[in-house]
Amino acid sequence: MLCAALGNLGDPAAVPALGRIPRHEQPQLRAYSAWALGRIGGAEARALLEAARVAEEEASVIEEI
Repeated sequence: MLCAALGNLGDPAAVPALGRIPRHEQPQLRAYSAWALGRIGGAEARALLEAARVAEEEASVIEEI
């Protein structure tokens, strides 16, 4: 999966693209995105994760956030 590859690369340039995924309809994709954002880290990734957590209801995604 692309999210996993981006997370493993750790390139902050991927954060904006990953930040759009938490609004996706598929929970598994949102979870992968959250994992990747957490792996990359940084202030922008953290802000995106915090914003996603407010609206997220799926337990598996919340766990990754």
